[in-house]
Amino acid sequence: MKMKRNVLNLSLGLLSAFLFFSCLDDDDDVYVSYGVVQNFNSASNYEILTDKGNTLVVNKSYTAETLENDKRVLVNYEILSDKGKNIYEVRVNGFYNLLSKPLIKESFILQDEEARRDSIGNDPFSHIYAVFGGNFINIDFEVWHLQDSNEKHMINLVYDDTQANADTIYLTLYHNAYGEVPGKDLSLYRGAGRSSFKISDLLPEGVSAKPVKLTWTQYGANYEPLVYSDSGTFKLGNTSGTNESLLRNIGFDSSIVVK
Repeated sequence: MKMKRNVLNLSLGLLSAFLFFSCLDDDDDVYVSYGVVQNFNSASNYEILTDKGNTLVVNKSYTAETLENDKRVLVNYEILSDKGKNIYEVRVNGFYNLLSKPLIKESFILQDEEARRDSIGNDPFSHIYAVFGGNFINIDFEVWHLQDSNEKHMINLVYDDTQANADTIYLTLYHNAYGEVPGKDLSLYRGAGRSSFKISDLLPEGVSAKPVKLTWTQYGANYEPLVYSDSGTFKLGNTSGTNESLLRNIGFDSSIVVK
């Protein structure tokens, strides 16, 4: 059974079901943004270019996390001052469990299809929330997992390069739960995770926008696997649909570890 939604078309201003949005207008508030590290010099001297197109100049940092230029981050911060021209001096509070990894090409899987499809898995998700941001597609997801398990679930985004000349970019999100699935008499819990995949390189030279179709498998009401799809148009340099998010008395950190 196949079902279709239009979340990517309708929720370009949505990051996930867990976050509320606001303008950058209150220095006492804590914000959360997707972005890319640039001009890195030390743990308290670098910048982050957010998906909204704002530059965060780090003045103070409460985290010793190892960073490097071009690292994809999901950052929690407070604004210290507005420098104008979309530049903000900020204090960084921390970074949170963001999975960022290269796409897998369908042609690579087809070289050893049985083994590689088994490796990436086809276990359903509980929920998916997807939105374009900067050069990326950001995907928040929920999966079932054992409460005290140390098993890292695997998440991958596959690009169908066998249809590279098509009018649409076809992407499929895969999940390998390594046996932590409903129906095995396991005490499972629903956990949240976050991922971010760069897709700007999929646009041919000279092309600034292209439709994207995202497909994934999700549990139905009786835990039956259903195939869902979602469509939207990815545009280079389009930040109009991306909001910085204001964090207010809600959980933020991912509750599971993925790879």
